[in-house]
Amino acid sequence: MVRTLPQVRNLGEFREGGTQGGNNNQQGNAINLRGLGQAATLVLVDGHRISNTGASQTFTDANVVPLAALERVEVIADGASAIYGSDAVAGVVNFVVRKDYEGLEATFRASNSNGGWELTPSITGGTTWEAGSLGRGSIIASYEYSHRDAYRRGKNPYLRQDLTRFGGYDDRLNGTTATAGFNGNIVVPTADPDGPGPLLPPTNSAIPLAGANLYYGLPEGTNANLTLADLALNQPDLLDSSDFSDYTGEMKRHQVSAYLRQELGSSVEVFLQGSYNKRSTISATSQGVITNVQLRPVLYDPATNTPTDTPNPYYIEGLAADALTVQYNMIDSIGLNNWTGDNKSYHITGGVTVKLPWQWEMDAYYTYGRDKACNYCQLGTNINFAALQYQIDIGAINPLDNVTGLSPALIASITGDNIQRSGSGIDDLVVKFDGPLFELPGGTVRAAVGGERNKVYNYNINGANRLYDNTFQLDTDENSSRGDRTINSAFGEIYVPLISDDMDVPLIQSLTVSGAVRYDDYSDVGSTTNPKISGTWEISDALSLRGSWGTSFRAPNLPDVNPSAISSGGTFGYFYNGADPRIAQGPITVGYITGANPVITPESAETWQIGGDFEPINGLRFSATYYNIVYEDRIASPDVFGALFNPLSYPDYLGYADFIYPINNPASCTVGDPSTYDPVLAGFLDRTLLYGNGFPNPCGVAVLLDGRNTNLAATRQDGLDLQANYVHPIDGGAITFNLATNTVLSNEQQVNPDDPFMDRLGYYSSPIKWRGRGSVGLNYHGFSALLFANYTGGYTNDQAVDDQAQSVAPVEIGSYTTFDLNLSYRADFDGRLGDILSNLRGSVNIQNLTDKAPRLAYTAGSVFNAAYSSPFGRTVTLQISMGF
Repeated sequence: MVRTLPQVRNLGEFREGGTQGGNNNQQGNAINLRGLGQAATLVLVDGHRISNTGASQTFTDANVVPLAALERVEVIADGASAIYGSDAVAGVVNFVVRKDYEGLEATFRASNSNGGWELTPSITGGTTWEAGSLGRGSIIASYEYSHRDAYRRGKNPYLRQDLTRFGGYDDRLNGTTATAGFNGNIVVPTADPDGPGPLLPPTNSAIPLAGANLYYGLPEGTNANLTLADLALNQPDLLDSSDFSDYTGEMKRHQVSAYLRQELGSSVEVFLQGSYNKRSTISATSQGVITNVQLRPVLYDPATNTPTDTPNPYYIEGLAADALTVQYNMIDSIGLNNWTGDNKSYHITGGVTVKLPWQWEMDAYYTYGRDKACNYCQLGTNINFAALQYQIDIGAINPLDNVTGLSPALIASITGDNIQRSGSGIDDLVVKFDGPLFELPGGTVRAAVGGERNKVYNYNINGANRLYDNTFQLDTDENSSRGDRTINSAFGEIYVPLISDDMDVPLIQSLTVSGAVRYDDYSDVGSTTNPKISGTWEISDALSLRGSWGTSFRAPNLPDVNPSAISSGGTFGYFYNGADPRIAQGPITVGYITGANPVITPESAETWQIGGDFEPINGLRFSATYYNIVYEDRIASPDVFGALFNPLSYPDYLGYADFIYPINNPASCTVGDPSTYDPVLAGFLDRTLLYGNGFPNPCGVAVLLDGRNTNLAATRQDGLDLQANYVHPIDGGAITFNLATNTVLSNEQQVNPDDPFMDRLGYYSSPIKWRGRGSVGLNYHGFSALLFANYTGGYTNDQAVDDQAQSVAPVEIGSYTTFDLNLSYRADFDGRLGDILSNLRGSVNIQNLTDKAPRLAYTAGSVFNAAYSSPFGRTVTLQISMGF
């Protein structure tokens, strides 16, 4: 529902589908206003903060409220930290739940909007009462259950590995990585065609995507005594992993929401609000059960896991000087790997409103929220590569044998768990007072003051079956990874009506100004003060102007600054043929560090906007808003991998050169003695690294990529929000028109404070210039029909590749327009059905009515941009609701 707003730009991976293995392993949804990042949008429930979820990056789940309990959604597309505190940089989304309902309502919804069917029954019940002298009370509760089928990638041509039908490349094979078929393959490095040196990298002329490698397909059989003549040169056995991997997993979700309130006499009202969410997702994947292993010339000693002099009977002579790389497919023996994502959260808010003397009121509430998630859990199905390699090294497993299944004992010796559990919590106390101060000729000056004490925490529990003996080991536990923070805040607001209509001031029907200021003191990252000034000038009943200016900020999330919760480092081989003179061309070893960075500081932003509303005739309204955002010290992971690998798209690294370090280890470098390393490398290795393959040979590293979270310099964005609404009454109903657009006029980014700003408007992973949504509708005697048009403007694909996965010059992608149709009917029975059924509502919603295909945009591993188009085509949602 929120995604249809033109101001919502869902860039990045915080969406359901296709995100296993990234920062959003649990496949949650997050809201991204203005394309400034999901962390820059504050999500509230009834104006209250709730606990974050997630591990390597935390976020507020956009589906936290069951649809059955939702009354409306309020969106402020403007900086609002002066009122709400951290995170309200791009804006605020507030989910308002229903407070009053008398009766019972049952709803059933069926949708295929995620590519697989999703069935959602729900029930809502409520009642009100008068409790004598205490006064009025009410309660409402909703329960909603959702079940979504898994959607296998292979069912959709846009989600397959082999994208040659669209002019893309076949991603089943790339370098030494391939999704081997059931027979498997052997991969052997090729000779350099022009000898040692940087001029030409080794290539496989028969299979260009193999790069510097030859492929040998294995025959079907036990393959115990193979020779070179038994192998099929450059005839690899491949399968498409999309036939064995889910894009969206099977999902089950239980949601409960309840709201209770009671008057206590004429001056006091108390409320209690609660919600509970439990979501489980299981996604099948072939990851891990198709893997590269080493077949060594000699067997290893089972007791010491060290080489012996005994020849390996499965080794094939004449292919390589040492170990053979075998692409081993274990699907027939083990089955598929499963990613399990479980999330449980609950939030309880209790509060009181007290009427005070002089027409003042006090509001106080306390929110207790907890979230626990298994973000990245492979339970019993994860392949321990060290244990697998050990069983191959001692001769217990022949990776060339593709007909004899592994025994249960062998499967148990190489499989186990891989978990990433997280916990987050919030304890938030808010007290505020508001009321009138004094009278001005223009009206009553009102004010509000208050304070807040918010305590939050986050921890990650990480572990897996490790080492060759397959024992389970914890990398972190709750205590070692826990991060805590306390925020003490004070805030105030004032509303000043300067001129009113009865003052008879020419061209001013009313003129009001308001101001707000908030002070936040963080226990770990310092303090900040943020003001905001707003004004509204009503010229006449038909025309008004408005404007605001303020500052906002975002404190880093707890995992952003906690390497004990999330950090990674490792090395990989790469053939460098770029233009950086600091790096030697040819085959090199690249080191990398990613994850948390304890020295980053809060982000800050200055925002202002000016706009107007014009209603020339009754029912016709035009609105326009110009906004301007300067967003500094942005927390992000510098795109060092893209900068190193794509010199065409990243000339001079596009400002990321300061995060790419050439390493010059001395000739005396000794593995295990950091004092002999290049000092830059030694400084990075003296940090917590939880994941990755580490640095087994630091002396061989030629370049180091620092991809940790950091404060990049700034983003400057401005744009226009335009809206037109018209309601034309007819006998028994109305005809409606609506048009809403967001135009980003400029989006400039600066990586380092001394660097120039660069235009980043309208690129593959940045905000595009145009988004719009319009509708025409008819309401007539309970029947409603709405036809929507959705417009997404064109952009530049600066991550383009050709059919051989090679970077090419940026490609222009055209605009994209789809249509949606909603048909609904409501009947009110007023007791005509025996006082049982009070009303009946039914609706059909069709998204992408014409089944328009997504725009093709060729990048590494994809031919469409999920931020701006969907691979699913026409999708249908049916809903029926009955009120009793």
